[in-house]
Amino acid sequence: MNKFWHKKTFVRLLMLFCVGLGLTFLFQKINLQGRDLLEAFQRFSPEALVLMLGVTLVQMVFQVTRLWVLCPQAAGVSWAQAANTYVSGQFIGNFVLSQAGHAVKIALLRKDKDAKGRKIDAAEATAVILVDKVLDVGILVTLAVLSALQVSVGLPQVDWWEKGIIVLIGVPFLGIALWALQRSLRQRFPKLRQWLRKFKVGLAVIRNPLQIRNAAVMDLGDWFTECLLLQLLCMAQGHVLSLPQLLICLFILNLGLTVPTTMANLGTYEAALAFSLNGMGVPLAQSVVIATMFHAYQLFGLPVWMFIQKLSVRFSPKLNSAVPIPVTPERSKVTSK
Repeated sequence: MNKFWHKKTFVRLLMLFCVGLGLTFLFQKINLQGRDLLEAFQRFSPEALVLMLGVTLVQMVFQVTRLWVLCPQAAGVSWAQAANTYVSGQFIGNFVLSQAGHAVKIALLRKDKDAKGRKIDAAEATAVILVDKVLDVGILVTLAVLSALQVSVGLPQVDWWEKGIIVLIGVPFLGIALWALQRSLRQRFPKLRQWLRKFKVGLAVIRNPLQIRNAAVMDLGDWFTECLLLQLLCMAQGHVLSLPQLLICLFILNLGLTVPTTMANLGTYEAALAFSLNGMGVPLAQSVVIATMFHAYQLFGLPVWMFIQKLSVRFSPKLNSAVPIPVTPERSKVTSK
C-alpha cells in the first residue's frame, strides 16, 4: 500500500511539473501579456455572469436527477436525498480528495428501512454510484466520437462518397477497436476484471430498463447544458463554436483530468480546456480566461447550490407540532339492562 501511494504521488507530481513547464514555454513563445487576460475578463457583463450561473444550476439539476432515477424505486429515495448525496460528494471530491467524494456519496445514499421504502446497503449504494459514473463517461465518449465523425464528414474538401466511406468504415472499426481493447485490458489487469464484475452487479441492482433510459436522457441534458455554458463563455469573448466542437473540447478536458494532480484540478483543468479551445481557433488569452471562468462556475456552483438548499429547508413551510390536532372524543358505550 505504501509503495502504491508513493508511486501515485510521483505520477501526480510529474504530471503537475509537465503541465507547469508546458504552460511556461507556451506563454514565453506567444508572449502572452497580463493585459490581454484583463481585457478578456472585462468582456463579461454582469447579466451574462448571472445567466451562466443559472445554467450551471440547471446542469446540476440534470446531474442530481440522473442519480435519483438510478436509485431502486422500492427504496423510496427522495429527490432531496439524491441532491444532498450528489452535491456533498462532489464538494468533498473537488475541495478535499477526489476518492473521498465517492465514499461520501455511498455513505449518504445508504438508508435503513423506513416508511418510504426498503433498505439500501453499502454494496447496493456503491453499485448505483458506479453505474452513474460509467453511464456519464460512456455517453461523453459516444458524443465525442460522433462529433469527431461529424467534423470529419463536414469538411468541404471531402467528397460525398468519401464521407460515406468514413461513416461506414469508421463506426464498425471503432466498435471493434473498443471491444479488442476492453478484452485485452480485462485479460492483463485483474483489477479491471474486478471492476467489471462490480459494474455487472450494479446493472443487476437496476432491474428496470427504464431507469437506464431515463438516466441516459438526464445525462444528455447534463452534457448539452455544459456545452451551453461553454458556448455562452465563448460568445462573451466574440467566438461561436459548433456543438461538435464544444463536445470535443469537453472530451479533451475530461481526458486531461483522468490523473488528478492538485486540489480541484487547479491548473490542469484550465490547461486542458484552454488547449482544446485554442485548437478550435480561440486565441490563447481568451481560451485561458474562458477555461478559468468555466472551472470557477463548476466549482462555486456547488456552494451556491448548498446555500440555496439550506435556505429552502429553513424557510419551507413546516407542520407546527405545537398546534393541537383536534381529536373527536369517543363516547363510552353504556349498556342498559
